[in-house]
Amino acid sequence: MLTVVAAFIVLLTASSMTAPAAQATGRTGQERLSTPVVTPMAWVPWVEPWFPDNRELRYGNQRLADRNRLINNCPDRFLCLAAGEGNGLHTVYYLYACAERSLSNFIGDGAVANSQTGNPGPRAILKRQDKSTERTIAPGPDPVRVDWDPVYYIDPC
Repeated sequence: MLTVVAAFIVLLTASSMTAPAAQATGRTGQERLSTPVVTPMAWVPWVEPWFPDNRELRYGNQRLADRNRLINNCPDRFLCLAAGEGNGLHTVYYLYACAERSLSNFIGDGAVANSQTGNPGPRAILKRQDKSTERTIAPGPDPVRVDWDPVYYIDPC
């Protein structure tokens, strides 16, 4: 209920802020004014350290269909991560380097695709804030659904 009340207050505030601006521009009132669009706050999922060489890639602001295409086609020898941005869009990472990373703003549900090769294939280790193991993900052909909330670190291989 509080969420509905808060959304209503935001909508009222946004619409009341547009009226004086329209008057200040000298509009006669006959032109059709656009309705302000109120979108939820967004965040940027981030991996640190980031190795932006020619191998590691980051795809931000992806629609769900594009996010699914990217995570479902994780290239061989990569660990691919997908996390929401809080606004209906997603960020997908293609990680290559085997270094522990800290994760920022990885919130809610996401996905991991482990396309790393080797014998045995490297397992990705998702770690809690105290660096204890939350989950391991073995290499496989299909992405795995992940709850990012307890995960603070990832060891790709």
